[in-house]
Amino acid sequence: MIQRLSRRAFVAGSLSSVSLPAFAALPSNPDVIVIGAGSAGLAAAKTLMAMGKSVVIVEAADRIGGRAYTESSTFGVPFDHGCSWITAANNPYAKMAKDWGFELRNHVSPGEAFFVGDRRANASERKKYDTSWAKIQGALSKAGRDGLDVSAASVIPADLEYSGISQSWIGAMDWGVDFKDLSTKDNWESADANPNFMVKEGHGAVVARLGDGLPIKLSTPATQIDWSGNGVAVETAQGKLRAKACIVTVSTGVLGAGAVKFTPELPDWKQQAIDDLPMGLLAKITLQFDGERFGFTSDNWLTYWVPEEMPAKACYFLTWPFEFDVMIGFMGGAFGWELSKAGPDAAVDFALGEVVKVVGSKARDHFVKGHLTGWAENPLTLGAYAAARPGKYGARTELARPLGERVYFAGEAMAGAHATLCGGAYLSGEAVAQQVAARI
Repeated sequence: MIQRLSRRAFVAGSLSSVSLPAFAALPSNPDVIVIGAGSAGLAAAKTLMAMGKSVVIVEAADRIGGRAYTESSTFGVPFDHGCSWITAANNPYAKMAKDWGFELRNHVSPGEAFFVGDRRANASERKKYDTSWAKIQGALSKAGRDGLDVSAASVIPADLEYSGISQSWIGAMDWGVDFKDLSTKDNWESADANPNFMVKEGHGAVVARLGDGLPIKLSTPATQIDWSGNGVAVETAQGKLRAKACIVTVSTGVLGAGAVKFTPELPDWKQQAIDDLPMGLLAKITLQFDGERFGFTSDNWLTYWVPEEMPAKACYFLTWPFEFDVMIGFMGGAFGWELSKAGPDAAVDFALGEVVKVVGSKARDHFVKGHLTGWAENPLTLGAYAAARPGKYGARTELARPLGERVYFAGEAMAGAHATLCGGAYLSGEAVAQQVAARI
């Protein structure tokens, strides 16, 4: 999630920006097998080991971190392909980042350059934008207070001028789904954004540091979990592992695709929970320039008017984070899936074209290169994070229910008020690990 997002607070390469973590020796017969070395899996393993349990983490990728991934090869500066902000109260990464010497920048109240066409909005247009935002947030809040779990599109005022901007920010670029697919309950139950920090070295670098000293097998996808006996047997590309229990931290996209088989098969209630929590998409189209700033300020938002027809074709930007020569564009929902399918060249061309509409052809003169994050087609994620279907908020609780006190589930999809957040995934992994330790 961008940062729960924007105005609520305003709301694939090598790990070249950080040293690779040093992994511990692998126990031959662990108490627990953790599937996935993302935020939830690392937190689960760390918690179990602190409680005296032996653990092996199996990770399908050739790196750790999951959807938290920082590298410096693309733009020559730390670039987060996924999670970027340490956001919401009680986020454990805030203290870790500070203790480990990462440079944090408060991003609670960034400025915003708002354009209508090729000019900055006037006072009247700005007021319409702010009014639309307030009315939409008010309608969503009322639905939440009333206990409704319905489509966000069904509760907002009709024919509201300038609503396309707000719907793009709140829906597609925050939750990864458009308003018609956004659960009002999901939105209402989410935690407040504050405090909110950007990490100069990258949020993914913080998560990678968490992996230091943990027993991890990289490039080892889990293909089957047999939970028919007293313990579990996990088939991997490197052979079979046995343990008393396992913790599954893969995305609902991967679970829904059947990439991990279960014996016995998943019960209907569990499969239904997976189906009710499909992956939304938030993608980044990042543009690098040669030092020209076009009048935009570091760490601010660039927003522009779009028509009210949804889903909007919009890509809003974070300008010059940490004074780096990049503008990070965000797109999501149906348009995000569509443009991701079209490919990186089409996505970069669209984003650069949007900047040209705002500042003119000089944007092309100063453009260096662009990049599209690949979460849409990445087989290890198949999206960005899980969004409950309208009417199905309870699926988050159902997904977290263990199978036979042997197979447990953790991750951002089960993080309650911190769902979609990297810190939420950590808290979920930690909590589930405590349950497992108590029962084995």
